[in-house]
Amino acid sequence: MFKPRRPEILILVLAIYIALVLNYPFWHKLFTAAAPQNFSDWHFLAAIVIAVILVLYLILLAISLKPVLRVVVLIFLPVTAAASYFMSEYGIVIDTNMVRNVFETDTREAGDLMSLKLAAYVGILGLLPAILFCVVPWTPQTFKNEALAKMKYAAVAAPLLVLALFPVWGSFLSLFREQRDLKMTLTPFNYIVAVSSYWQKQNMKQAKSVAPYGEDAHRVSDAQSRTRKSLFVVVVGETARWDHFALNGYVKPTNPELSKIKDLINYSQAYSCGTDTAQSVPCMFSGLSKAGFTNAKAASRENLLDILKRAGIDVLWRENQAGCKGVCDRVPTETLTGHKVPTFYPSTENFDDVLVDGLDQRIATMQRDTVIVLHMMGSHGPAYWKRYPEKFEIFKPACKVVQFSDCETADIINAYDNTIVYTDHVLARLIGVLSTAENHGVDAGMLYVSDHGESLGEHNMYLHGMPYAFAPEAQIHVPMVVWLSPSMREAAGIDQSCLDKRASQRVSHDNLFPSVLGLMDVKTRVYDPGLDLFAACRKPAS
Repeated sequence: MFKPRRPEILILVLAIYIALVLNYPFWHKLFTAAAPQNFSDWHFLAAIVIAVILVLYLILLAISLKPVLRVVVLIFLPVTAAASYFMSEYGIVIDTNMVRNVFETDTREAGDLMSLKLAAYVGILGLLPAILFCVVPWTPQTFKNEALAKMKYAAVAAPLLVLALFPVWGSFLSLFREQRDLKMTLTPFNYIVAVSSYWQKQNMKQAKSVAPYGEDAHRVSDAQSRTRKSLFVVVVGETARWDHFALNGYVKPTNPELSKIKDLINYSQAYSCGTDTAQSVPCMFSGLSKAGFTNAKAASRENLLDILKRAGIDVLWRENQAGCKGVCDRVPTETLTGHKVPTFYPSTENFDDVLVDGLDQRIATMQRDTVIVLHMMGSHGPAYWKRYPEKFEIFKPACKVVQFSDCETADIINAYDNTIVYTDHVLARLIGVLSTAENHGVDAGMLYVSDHGESLGEHNMYLHGMPYAFAPEAQIHVPMVVWLSPSMREAAGIDQSCLDKRASQRVSHDNLFPSVLGLMDVKTRVYDPGLDLFAACRKPAS
């Protein structure tokens, strides 16, 4: 069917195909960054094209034993095609954090990303060329002659690579130093490096035991003697961006219920620790601060929940997402994701209302001071329309496919804004339940903050997960609100007007750890009053 071909030529064709066809996102980003206007600019781009082809060619020659190379091609071409699809469709880059998101997501979230376009990319641009490469026979040669021929081709390709890059080496280093995201779009190198880095960090993490942290934690004396109980609820939001909250001036009415709640504190200048859940959630509970945080450090020691538990406070994590990223490993956890449970909207299975269901009964039977963490599904994309019940589809038309290229940007934003309206409802409902806790002798309050933001088409970028160093404002500026019942404010000696005045100051995920410790009257050397949102507004003890 096919005539035998020299393997060196077949490998060159394969290298050209990977470099030019499967790396469209890289070339698009490079062309935009370099903005060629004269012969020198075009010469620079031509040199990069030649260099990428030759690097791929030399690598493929090095692993070009027929059975090995064919297996590699059958695996890597479809994966590379899939990587090219996601980068093209959503404007993302692939680094260690993005790989972490892939490995730590659940099957339901992964299913939201499946589409016919993705299948076409993988099938037509990945699997079909891989099969064609494997079925074309190689020209019969002895192993020795084939090895010598490959060495000769490599001896030509390597000097050509040097000749191509040498005249533009300075420009090459300068561009890739300034545009660091370029290397994260060059596939398959980007995901190979990212996967290797991820597994290396995982192995280091597994090798370490969890070290104690805040071992001196204890309750202050007057907290132990109170007859009333305290309940504080931390709501970890998902993918909400600050500028799509009407509370922060957004033109659409996305906060119809929260805007009516008395004494709500809205922190308009709140920033996240990371650009994805796998970074931000462990960071905000770690006490390491953004500046000192790494996933490995957080995984190797106890966190806020362990300290609260040690101080004698009951802790519960309620999960309606893809997991707590190790934060809740040592505390009671209720996983609601995907469970068919009776909800506030009985037909909706696991919308975020499920997190509030039953809370009033828990309050009525509380035995000790308690901290509850609610981990929302929130505005997780790209299937925004799946995150809210139909009655909350306020803004129409709403995009209802995961291929954003098939939707108008306005429709994508409508779907996203509907998730914010629903989050607004869930938070207002939670506050409604907490406001009745006084009837059961419980002082209650809540803090909501999103784990990170979301890009919605700005600069042709969607979703989140960009490296923090050059992440857009949309991915790191997040909404944060606090509500404390009058009885909790009185018990803690907190001045509401003081909180109102300080709400415009810049805050971040770093404030969560000390604020919860301070509000729950936990004394420990790891508590930093300078980061406690409430410390400056406490009235002097009488």
